[in-house]
Amino acid sequence: MKKIKIKADLWRLSPNWAVAGTRGSFGSCELIFEPSHHWNNMQKRITFYRSGDGEAVSLIMNGNSACVPDEIMAYAGTAFFVLDGIDPEGRRLVSTRGELRIIDTATPGGREPKVYVASELDQLRAELESLRRELESLKRGVA
Repeated sequence: MKKIKIKADLWRLSPNWAVAGTRGSFGSCELIFEPSHHWNNMQKRITFYRSGDGEAVSLIMNGNSACVPDEIMAYAGTAFFVLDGIDPEGRRLVSTRGELRIIDTATPGGREPKVYVASELDQLRAELESLRRELESLKRGVA
């Protein structure tokens, strides 16, 4: 898997563009952010904008890395992404726009993305369900 390291210094991204791979290379590219102290204690999200139609796909990040979604890698061209965060006091930080180049290639037998990113609401529901199960487990351990 290709790993692209990106420094997030306040709102600046460095590098602010990279080649992610070829169209249809699903699950093959991961962005690894090296955030400055400005991003400490922030819940981070990365939003990708698909080449061509600009459709958005958002991922709530658990940590500092995210795989480029299949929906983005399905189209050749330049896709964009933005890193944003919010801290417990409600302060927000939004990065400049980053670019991912997805190189065109021949169609490999019409393969479609196997995994689609869940909506942000579904991602939050899954996180809440995970926390609920963890609390239930802790309750059983105390009783």
